[in-house]
Formats: sequence, structure tokens, C-alpha cells
Amino acid sequence: MIVINEAKARKLIVHFHAKESIISPDYLECDSLISVPLAHVLLSRIIEAPGEFIFNHQVSLALNPVRMLMKAYFEGQKNLQELSEAIMKVLSSSEKNISEGQVYVVDFDQVVLDGIECKALGIFKIDRKQPFIESDVSLRGMKMTLNEGVGKRDFNKGALILLPSDQEEMVLKVFQNHPDIKYWKNEFLDIRPLENEFYQTKNTLDLYKDFALKGPTALGKIDQMDLLNRTVDYFGNNNEYNQAEFEDEVLASSEIKQAFQVYKEDFEKKHGMAEISDQFAISKPAFKAAKKYIRSVIKLDRNFHVYVHGQRQEIERGYDEVRGKNFYKLYFDEES
Repeated sequence: MIVINEAKARKLIVHFHAKESIISPDYLECDSLISVPLAHVLLSRIIEAPGEFIFNHQVSLALNPVRMLMKAYFEGQKNLQELSEAIMKVLSSSEKNISEGQVYVVDFDQVVLDGIECKALGIFKIDRKQPFIESDVSLRGMKMTLNEGVGKRDFNKGALILLPSDQEEMVLKVFQNHPDIKYWKNEFLDIRPLENEFYQTKNTLDLYKDFALKGPTALGKIDQMDLLNRTVDYFGNNNEYNQAEFEDEVLASSEIKQAFQVYKEDFEKKHGMAEISDQFAISKPAFKAAKKYIRSVIKLDRNFHVYVHGQRQEIERGYDEVRGKNFYKLYFDEES
């Protein structure tokens, strides 16, 4: 968990990325009036982003360009000006069609990760500013001007790079406003997920969702929805995941358990992920984020959606020979 209650922006530099980029000649030391508000404007959105990441490289971690630059900066071998200019070169070389915009590079103080204070640096890309009205009232009358500025929701991509005081390797929080953008995580930063409780919880829920909807062909729609609901209930009601316990409580039958083991191996290979652990602490933030995309809905032609939240025994599927159509029968106590 990242805490920014006392966070301050210490130093800041802003460049402009374009075909002919504009490089600022020096960084700004943030004074006490702006350091706290600036930190909260820039950090409040990125710490809400799901998951944590670490640097990656196909050949050797030591060859990751951004990691090399950050290591040199955190060890005092580069100042913010030198670091930011080098980062702009890496950014420009990572993708040909990056949209024009400002790039903020900011050194933060008093950012805490899991109770440990960190060295912290943020890289933020802002493609457009938002207009705002500034008014000034005096004895001479009222003056209004239209300006442009940056708010909490205005940056398009961000990376917060943390080096906890008790660790040697850096941890990243990463944000991008469009999930289909590849260059920010893959080419520019070159990162992979940190395989912690968040990672395990998210991947396991993705696996069970995929299995429920595409796995055992013998399952009808009602049973699929029931499996999804029981999966959500298990992760919502427990603090620890235990695969054997889960299989007994949720998968139940031996046929479905066997089908799941085969599906699990194929799923891990297909998505290039490490083997999902048999036991781990359930991350409630990961559960909350994944739950948004689990919908127990049976879609019937273009006419009806049946939302199944539980009580498998209160819904039945049948076939009406007179009409020549399938039907669902729902049992309930009250109508609202």
C-alpha cells in the first residue's frame, strides 16, 4: 500500500515532447507553498492504479534503459536535469507516433510503501491542459482571465518509481488512460507485474472467470453463472486462498476439478504467466477491481437479460414444444 499523506514534490522539470522536442534548461526547486499540493495532484490518481510492477529486460535486467537511469539518479550519479533529458531520449525512441505533450519529471519526498519510506520519482505525460477561469476582485472592479492548467485527472500516462530504503530493487505504479496503448509499459518502461498477493488474486480470478464461461462444455448457462457467483463469494468472504479448499467448496464434482486442472495449465501457457500459487493471501483491492468485470448475466436473444446473483435452485431452464422456444422459470417471493 502506498501512502502519500505527507508526500512533497522536491524538484520538478517539464519538457515538451514533439517532433522537435523542447528541453528545459534546468529544474525547479519546489517551495513549501507548492510542494504538497503538487504532490497530491500528481500522485493521487496513480496510486489508485491496480497492481505493482518491476523492471524487465529480455536479456539482462541491468540493460533496461530507464532502470539504468533511475539507478544512477538514486545513487547520486545524475541530477534531475541529466536524468530527465536522458528519459526524453528513451521515450522518443520507444515509439514513432507518440502524441505531442508535456512530460513532467518530479522528485518526491516522504512517499511510503508498505510502511517503508522510499526514494521516489514520477514521470507523467500530459497531452492537453484543461481551461479554467481565474477571477480577481478589488475596489476597482472584477477581472476575469481564462487560463490553462493541469488537474488530478489530466495526465494521460504516469509512472511512479519507488526504491524502498530496505530494498535494492525498484517497484513501480503505472497508469495509462487507454489500456490498449503498448509502448508506455512495454517499450518505454519495459516492466512486468510484481508477483505479489495482488498479482496472484487477479490472475486466479481471471482464470476462474475464464474457466466458468469457456471451460467444461457440460455446464449450462445457469451452472456457469452459479460457478461465477460462488467464486466471487469465496474470494469476498475469505482472507486466504487455498486451492484444495476452493475446489471442494466451489468446483465440487471430480469431473469439474479434473477439467479445471487441464484448463489451468493451458491458461498459464497461453497468457505466459508464472504458475498460480496453491495458497496466498487474498488482496482485497485486486478482488474489488476484478469483481467489476465479473457479470453473472444470461443474455436471451435481444429481448432479455437475466441477472443471476445466487439461489441456483430458484431458476430452471426448459423447452416449450408448442412455441418451439426455450424458456427460463424463476421462483421468487417478492416483486419490486
